[in-house]
Amino acid sequence: ITQGAGRRGVRVPRAGRAATAGATRSEMSTEAEQQLLHDARNGNAEEVKQLLDTMDKGEISFDINCKGRSKSNMGWTPLHLACYFGHAVVVEDLLKAGADVNVLNDMGDTPLHRAAFTGRKEVVMLLLQHNADTSIVNGSGETAKEVTHDKDIRNMLEAVERTQERKLEEQLLGAAREGETGKLTALLNKPKPPDINCTDQMGNTPLHCAAYRAHKHCALKLLKSGADPKIRNKNDQTPLDLAQGAEMKLILGGKAGKVINKPLRRYEGLLW
Repeated sequence: ITQGAGRRGVRVPRAGRAATAGATRSEMSTEAEQQLLHDARNGNAEEVKQLLDTMDKGEISFDINCKGRSKSNMGWTPLHLACYFGHAVVVEDLLKAGADVNVLNDMGDTPLHRAAFTGRKEVVMLLLQHNADTSIVNGSGETAKEVTHDKDIRNMLEAVERTQERKLEEQLLGAAREGETGKLTALLNKPKPPDINCTDQMGNTPLHCAAYRAHKHCALKLLKSGADPKIRNKNDQTPLDLAQGAEMKLILGGKAGKVINKPLRRYEGLLW
């Protein structure tokens, strides 16, 4: 994709003018989207702000995450274009107006992928401040960290990536501790799930947490997903050492594999 020329393109649509010209609501929306794509690509901050204001006031309705159909913006949203070309002011205005920070273009790239690829540090920071997901893999199987050629951006993304990973680990530990099987399953089913053997400050894994709270459904799900029942915490205890109740001890005992493969009806409720 290459930088467009100046400020040429469709003028900012006005509801009143379009209505007078006999344009339909659909035509007005399409015109507004094409204008937004053009201005986001070329960094026309004032025009973008004006267009977003008309949307906010209800004068016109359009999709802020619309995708281009022309050669210069095919499959890209306004946010992708602004990020790729490094138009930080436009990026910030789009995000404040509700643009999806993790929206994908037709190649599977997020805006973060595009900003990282072209080395736009300020834009990368803006996206991260709006909770851009660093773990998303594009159509080529790469994260934003893997497409950048800028060392500073790579270091920044690695730091945020670890913070996000730890947040997921804490959610997994919490789900096991509280017996939230559905949440635990959803976390483990993520494209990049948290470390199933992550630990809390006492060295307890999610399996330890499920064991001492007697959450057998969580324990079964963790074991079936590959949790290691032999890990010891800082007090040199395995999950079996902390197990509460006969069923939990059976699950975590030497016959754990056999228990997992038995019919689920032995245990009330669905496991996943």
